[in-house]
Amino acid sequence: MASLVHKLNVSFRVIPVREWSEEDLSNKLDILNLPRVQGEIEADLAVSKSLTGTFKTAHHGRLSFPVTGVPACFNQKICVKQAYQLNADGTMGHFRGNADYEKIVKEIICLDWATMLLDLAYSFIEAAVAEHGEPPGGIPRLRFVRTMLAEVMPTVEPQEKYFLIEEWVGDTGAFVKYINNGHPGSCVRTNAPAAAHKIAEFLCFVQHVQYNQTGRLAFTSDYQGS
Repeated sequence: MASLVHKLNVSFRVIPVREWSEEDLSNKLDILNLPRVQGEIEADLAVSKSLTGTFKTAHHGRLSFPVTGVPACFNQKICVKQAYQLNADGTMGHFRGNADYEKIVKEIICLDWATMLLDLAYSFIEAAVAEHGEPPGGIPRLRFVRTMLAEVMPTVEPQEKYFLIEEWVGDTGAFVKYINNGHPGSCVRTNAPAAAHKIAEFLCFVQHVQYNQTGRLAFTSDYQGS
C-alpha cells in the first residue's frame, strides 16, 4: 500500500475531562476558547492505509517531538481522525473549513457528554458502596480516551484543516466491542475471556444507571475499547 506521510504544524486544543455536575451541564464546552498549544504531528494520511468508519477515517500517527502542555498519553502513538464524504464518483473526499470543523466538533461534544455520563454512573456507584459496601468481584474502572482538536492553518490551500486527535488504544490488549447501537445487551463473543464479559455486564448496568439518573433522557451506547 502506498504511504502519504505528512508532517504538519498544528495548533492543539486539549479537550478537558469534565465531571457530571449542574455547573458543567449549564456551561457548554467552549472549544474555541480552550488554550492553544503549538506542535507537530506526523501521520500517514493515505486513504488506503486508513480505517474507515461511517463518517471518519482513522490514521496512525505520532507527535514528532515532545509537546509541552499536552497529556502524557499523547507522547507515543496517536490516532489521527478526519471527517469525510463520498463524492458522486464514489471516491472519498475529506472536508475542509467550516464543514470540517463542524463534523469534528460534533464528535468531541458527544465524547464530552459520554465522559460526563460515565462520571454520573460512577458517582451513583460510589454512593451505593458507601452505604452498602463493595460488591463481590470488584468494580471495573473504565474511562474514555483523551482527545485534542488539531487545526492546520492554510498555506497553499484556501481553507483551514481540522483533525480529531485521540490517544492510541489497542496495543495493550485485544480491542473488544462490548455493546452495539442496536441491542441493549452484550455483544461479546461467547468464548471471549471472562474479563470481557464482566466489563460488558458492567456497561449494561451503567446504561441503566444513566437512563434512570437522567430521568430517562440519555445513556451512552456503542461501547468498545481496549
